[in-house]
Amino acid sequence: MFRFLVAALFPAVILAAPPPINKLALFPDKSAWCEAKNITQIVGHSGCESKSIQNRACLGQCFSYSVPNTFPQSTESLVHCDSCMPAQSMWEIVTLDCPGNAEIPRVDKLVEKILRCSCQACGKEPSHEGALFNVYLNAEENLPAEGPNPHHYMHHQQEAEETPISNRHREEEGGEE
Repeated sequence: MFRFLVAALFPAVILAAPPPINKLALFPDKSAWCEAKNITQIVGHSGCESKSIQNRACLGQCFSYSVPNTFPQSTESLVHCDSCMPAQSMWEIVTLDCPGNAEIPRVDKLVEKILRCSCQACGKEPSHEGALFNVYLNAEENLPAEGPNPHHYMHHQQEAEETPISNRHREEEGGEE
């Protein structure tokens, strides 16, 4: 029974993204950092008037490393990559006026508004389906949206729990961002 459980759970453990790295043993004085910085974003569309909105961009330095491999190959990955990216965002519809276009007088653009950033596994693609589905339902059913702003849709990235990694090739993990 124990072998069956190990065999069933092993692939899930291997495929799970490692937690973000905040410190490296080789560089104990260096720390990863990732912040949401305020920006002015220009939202535009061909034939329409552009709008400036306040938003945030993720900016930081997250750790990555690659340790030389062996042959026969070790069972654990010796490559790690984190990138500064949105950890929490919401979606907002920005309506652009298109003067001189009788067929399409306005265009709605869906804009991701970044609330919080963190170091996360490289290649982790954010899921936009939930926000797009909510906007689609609201538009199709023409329902009045609830809340102070009818065009906001929250989106939270799933973040892995931070657990210490005890491995001579990996670092000792520090505290939060």
